[in-house]
Amino acid sequence: MDVSKYKALYLQETGEHLSGIEAGLLSLEQNPGDSSVLDNLFRHYHSIKGMSASMGYEPMMRLAHAEEDLLDKLRSGALANSEAITSVLLKCLDTKKSLAERVRADEPLDIDVSSLLESLRAAASGQAARTAPFPAAAPVTGEQGLKLSSVMKVEGRLFDEVLAMVGDLFMTLSSFKTLTHGSRSIEFKNGVHQLGKTVNGLHDTIIFARMLLLEDLAAGLPRLVRDLAKETGKEVSLTTEGMDISLDRTILEGLGSPLVHIIRNAVDDGIEPADERKKAGKPLPATINIKAITRKDRVVIEVSDDGKGIDREKLKAKALTRGISAGKIENMPDSELLKLICLPGLSTAEAVTSISGRGVGMDVVKDAVESFGGSLEIESKRYLGTKIIMEMPRTSSITKALLVETSGEQFLLPISRIEKVIELETKELEAGFYEYAGTEIPVVSLAAALGIKEEPRPRRTLIVLDVKGTYGSAGKTLAGLVVDDFSDEIDAYVKPLLPPISKLREASGITVLGDGRPVFLLDVPQIISKALKGAKIS
Repeated sequence: MDVSKYKALYLQETGEHLSGIEAGLLSLEQNPGDSSVLDNLFRHYHSIKGMSASMGYEPMMRLAHAEEDLLDKLRSGALANSEAITSVLLKCLDTKKSLAERVRADEPLDIDVSSLLESLRAAASGQAARTAPFPAAAPVTGEQGLKLSSVMKVEGRLFDEVLAMVGDLFMTLSSFKTLTHGSRSIEFKNGVHQLGKTVNGLHDTIIFARMLLLEDLAAGLPRLVRDLAKETGKEVSLTTEGMDISLDRTILEGLGSPLVHIIRNAVDDGIEPADERKKAGKPLPATINIKAITRKDRVVIEVSDDGKGIDREKLKAKALTRGISAGKIENMPDSELLKLICLPGLSTAEAVTSISGRGVGMDVVKDAVESFGGSLEIESKRYLGTKIIMEMPRTSSITKALLVETSGEQFLLPISRIEKVIELETKELEAGFYEYAGTEIPVVSLAAALGIKEEPRPRRTLIVLDVKGTYGSAGKTLAGLVVDDFSDEIDAYVKPLLPPISKLREASGITVLGDGRPVFLLDVPQIISKALKGAKIS
């Protein structure tokens, strides 16, 4: 496992423990019998030992282990503290500081700590600390000065506030850009351009600081799967892929509840008992796999299991009890039928358990994913398993988007969805299909999809979009959206929709342009799906 990416965190945590050790040793020298100080020192040494072992920093780990043994004797009262013991512990502390500096500088940890280990063992056995030659260390002296850690702990709330301020800067910048269109001043235009570069750089730096690895969130999932398996009496293992992908902290936090709901449903309702799997010739243990891949500036997280899959007939029966007409259910594409599992209160579980069965879960998953401008797809094969696919933006708030216009109204389309922009004669789009990259793709009018009256025009703009999974065909991922015109590509500070506007499924957020006009960021998959619902794609 590559541990280099954890080095900064290791140095931060170790630095704090070393500072705690120094303060504790000096305090202990003044109050040898203070049990609370001994307890704190023991925790510091134990933490450094564990972290150093996991990082492969052997000299640091060996020292901490030997010091821990010595502290254990002091805590139990088997050994009395002395000036000699404090002195050897301080010498060890200086050496650990030197080792930490070598870690920081990517230098080899080739300091010989054998003499220190010998002195620690001698002290632990009740002998006076030996005056063996100690390795070169870097004690803090008045001449050297004092050093601060290069890593700072900052509350996540502060990053949220700073990012909101950057969003305000983007809106102000948009106003300046609008003013440059009517200005002849080269200096003004250059100034706005430089301001834009600075604001973008500031935003990128803040986003980088907010990014966390998926494995930080997934670290608790093996325990969750184990406990759920024990509770249900099933044999289940968890595998993960792509956990080294990073996401904005806010989005990562938002994924926590959806992942737990999906895994609980998979273990309790999706995966069969061991005897049933054996009869079906399926392997034990059953497997839940979490796989993450990047797609442009988005991340796709797939949670799949090799259980019994979703029973479509049972799902249809449950949907009927929720008031959905039989005709509507029968005409649904399979992808839409499977999404009925996301209706509040709908569950295909045969019995209510402490884990699932009350229809609470998948509606929470869908709402959480869509609240971040993401999309949810469900794939399932009877007796073979189910896959939940969540596509999410990797970062929040600032979205690169294309400003489009239809019937005098302006909207934003996420750049990450756009494959190509083509200007065409209107008559070329009347068939409802357009030949692109050797295949026919379905074409949808944005005005018609939004219920806006469309004015006749000789030419229109076709936006070719990636709508993977929207209409339930693995081989068909593209669709065309027809608009009147397009203009700027902008960095939009997108805010989530609040009730009652949040009921507008065709929009995933809202921003304010430089001239003060509010503009919706459109949910492309939702618009295409709604327009093509029931249509046969050949």
